[in-house]
Amino acid sequence: MAPGYSRGSVSAGRPALDDVAASFVTRAARWVVAAFAVARERHQLGDLDDRMLKDIGITRRMAERESARDLLDVPTHRIGHY
Repeated sequence: MAPGYSRGSVSAGRPALDDVAASFVTRAARWVVAAFAVARERHQLGDLDDRMLKDIGITRRMAERESARDLLDVPTHRIGHY
């Protein structure tokens, strides 16, 4: 038998195809959840009045620019926190 293999199994150093597929589905689901959460937050930011924006140190122009960003534009640090 070849080193690193046991009878009827996948290589000890490689993940099984089922594990790879499950990992992909998990990452994709986390990305979708993050995308919709970020989109909701951006929409809420766009709804704040000028006084509220000033309280958090953001100008109206900054809020409009952020709220207009694309759904697919998700910061990588936000993925996986849900």
